[in-house]
Amino acid sequence: WRGASTLVDARKGAAKHCPHALSCVDKERIIAVANQPAYQSLPPSQIVPRLADQGIYIASESSMYRVLRARGQVNRRGRAAAPRT
Repeated sequence: WRGASTLVDARKGAAKHCPHALSCVDKERIIAVANQPAYQSLPPSQIVPRLADQGIYIASESSMYRVLRARGQVNRRGRAAAPRT
């Protein structure tokens, strides 16, 4: 077996299904809420508490950051200019 040059790892990996992962519908809802005029200038750290005050829970703050980062929407959301370096 050591001399064979055609050895291929034939083991199958474990099934990687996470039942707690956000669905596509949830991700789209996060994007839709974050882009609403009332929330478009706020970071997720302020969006989540404001939604909670209204009795709405979509996802955690870290999940919102994760979804927005995947869509390329994590940037300065406020009106202030970026700090100079």
